[in-house]
Amino acid sequence: MAQDHPKAARLLPALLALCLAVPGSSAAAHPGDPEAQYELARRYSSGAGVPMDKGQAFKLYAASAAQGFAKAEYELANHYRGRTGRALDLDAASGYLERSARHGYAPAQADLGFVYFNGNGRTPKDLVRSFHWFKRAADGGAVIAQCMVADFYRQGLGGAERNAREAFKWYRLTATRADRCAAKSQYELYASYASGSGVRKDLPTAMAWLKRAAKADNPQAQRALGLAYENGVGVERNPVLARTWLKKSREGVAPHDDHEHDHAHEDEAKPGRVPVPGHAH
Repeated sequence: MAQDHPKAARLLPALLALCLAVPGSSAAAHPGDPEAQYELARRYSSGAGVPMDKGQAFKLYAASAAQGFAKAEYELANHYRGRTGRALDLDAASGYLERSARHGYAPAQADLGFVYFNGNGRTPKDLVRSFHWFKRAADGGAVIAQCMVADFYRQGLGGAERNAREAFKWYRLTATRADRCAAKSQYELYASYASGSGVRKDLPTAMAWLKRAAKADNPQAQRALGLAYENGVGVERNPVLARTWLKKSREGVAPHDDHEHDHAHEDEAKPGRVPVPGHAH
C-alpha cells in the first residue's frame, strides 16, 4: 500500500501524531508538518475518521497557513469570505487569497483573477492583473482560468495580444473538460471553425461543435443552431428542429432579458453569417 500511495504513507506518521496531540490543546502549539495539519483539518471539517469539529479544523488550517501552506491559506480565505457561514472579514479574506495565489495554488489564482476582472468595493477592476493571475492559474491546470485566458486572447484584453490562434488553442483544451465553461468553449470552437478564425475554416466541424454546445445547454449555441435549421446553414433546413432549439434557447433566459437576448443575435438570422461570440463566463 505504501508503494501505491507514497504521499499518504509519508503523511501518515504526522497525521497520527497530530491526532494524538490535538485533542484538548491548541494546534498552534504543535507546528508539525503544515501539509499534515491541513489534511487533518479537512478530516475534522468533514468528520472523516474523527469527530466533526469545525473549531478544531479552523485551528489546524490557521496553524498550517501560518507556515505558508497555500491550500490552508485558501481555506481561510473562503472562511473569511463567509463560505463557511461562520465569519465575514473581507480584508482577511483578501489577504489570505493573495498569499495562497502567490504561493502557487491555482484555485486561489483563478479566484484572484476574477476579483481583478470584476472589481469590488476593496479592489478596483484591473484587467492587466486579472490576466496575470488567470494565466498563472491556467498554466497550473485551472480549467475556468484556461477558459478566461482564451477570452482574453480572443478579445485582446488586459495587455494580452489579440491572437485568434492562441485563443483557439485554449478553447480546444477546455471544450472537453468537466467544467461549467466547457459548453462556452464548444460554442467558441463552432465560431472559430465557421469563420476560419485561428483555424482553417471547416463548416462540418463547426456544426458538430455547435450541436455539442447546444446539447450541453448553452443558450447561445441553442439559438444559433435553431437559426441554422431555420435557414439551412450548415445543416439541412428543418423548421421543426428550428422551433425546438429556438424555444429551448429561451428556457434559460429570464423574461426581462428577452429583448437583449433577441438583439444580441440579430446577425445570426442572416444566412451565412457567423455570430460574434459574447463573453459568458
